[in-house]
Amino acid sequence: MNAISILTCENLTIGYRNQKTVIKEVSKDLNLNLIRGELVCLIGPNGSGKSTLIRTLAGIQPPLHGDVWLRDKKIDDLSSEERAKSFSVVLTTPVQVGYLTAFDIVALGRFPYTNWAGRLTEPDKNIVISALASVGAHDLAQRFIHELSDGERQKVMIARALAQEPELMVLDEPTAYLDLPHKIETMRILKRVAQKNKKSILLSTHDLNLAIRCADQLWIMDRNGTMISGTPEDLVLSGIFGSAFEIDGVSFDAVRGEFTIPVEKRGTFSLIAPESVERIWTSYALERIGYVPADGTVSDIIVTIHKDGQKPVWNLSHPGGEQTCESIRSLVESISVTCFLGDDSH
Repeated sequence: MNAISILTCENLTIGYRNQKTVIKEVSKDLNLNLIRGELVCLIGPNGSGKSTLIRTLAGIQPPLHGDVWLRDKKIDDLSSEERAKSFSVVLTTPVQVGYLTAFDIVALGRFPYTNWAGRLTEPDKNIVISALASVGAHDLAQRFIHELSDGERQKVMIARALAQEPELMVLDEPTAYLDLPHKIETMRILKRVAQKNKKSILLSTHDLNLAIRCADQLWIMDRNGTMISGTPEDLVLSGIFGSAFEIDGVSFDAVRGEFTIPVEKRGTFSLIAPESVERIWTSYALERIGYVPADGTVSDIIVTIHKDGQKPVWNLSHPGGEQTCESIRSLVESISVTCFLGDDSH
């Protein structure tokens, strides 16, 4: 089955004009393509132009040059009704609407389809209920929006966008005000909507780690407004994250797919243990305190993990002797004491 392009940018230049018609270019020569059913994450450092691009693609802000196409029509040529039926927008600003229920908010998404009186038909009501169910918010329908948590409100706003029955959903920082579990839940919902409902979804985000694990495509804007796009795995292998995001004291770990804080090297370790979650997190802990894998050389410390019944036990071997530890914390403390971790003269 051939991929269907929903959103296309051709030689697009984005930026601003002031009253004196002076142009400030944020990014230029953008040629981008968003396929039906894909979740695309737009990422980049603060000030790189992500929100400007989002507003331009949504038709809120005019481009300086080039065209934005929705299917086979330029967005500028779409009527207000066509825009409302073709794509929906969820902005960062929290909704402040007083005493409306979640159902009422989602029902606003049916406005392009209702008559002049705005009366919902039974099919409209069913679409609203289905949209709430799609984001796991069916139990919120009769609750007032001001009573909901940030995570619950975000579900409702995504449901409202879904109720418009658009081909394209555009979201500006949908996880900005959420804690980590709700960030993950929101990304999971959007991923499911893209796959199950065959919606094309474009969202801007600062949550790089989540974007790498959820997105079908990443659009990366660096500090100079240069755009690079591709699948997350290809972009990790290309090394682009280092050049686009790294600042002093922070580096991108291509193996883990996340940014890390470098630590001063204190020594080397060998880890003897079967493949297990204990082995993984023991390795992370040793690296966090400044020990790196010996990789065939003589190691400064040897850590062996075995089970005492159902409980893991850590044996630490070092030039001063051996110790048995019942937790990773105990292991780290033992290394600190016996191997002079934190002694700058060591």
